Amino acid sequence: MSKVLIIAPGSDLQKSLRFALEAEGHSVVLRNGFHDPQGIPDDFDCAILDHHAAQGHLALASAFVETASPVILLANTDTHPLAAHSFRFITKPFLGPALSKAVGDALARLTPTK
Repeated sequence: MSKVLIIAPGSDLQKSLRFALEAEGHSVVLRNGFHDPQGIPDDFDCAILDHHAAQGHLALASAFVETASPVILLANTDTHPLAAHSFRFITKPFLGPALSKAVGDALARLTPTK
């Protein structure tokens, strides 16, 4: 079972992402942002970062995206400063299998082929 970290403010988005990913068999850890008192864990296989979680913490978010690969960025526009550095960028709102495919691609990148 893979462990997916979701960094997103707002419980509605968190619940929606968690539901979708747990339905596919992933274990999910939630954080509200880089200011979360629980801190950002480093033991995950893939991270999903909502651009709102980076507001006011762009330097921390940038360092996270560059060192904690693979990170999937959810943002309203592909001109977001973190888009070019993320493993995958998904424009919000997204429909269909976009998130599932991005997570699958990120996890496949971590699994050596036989």
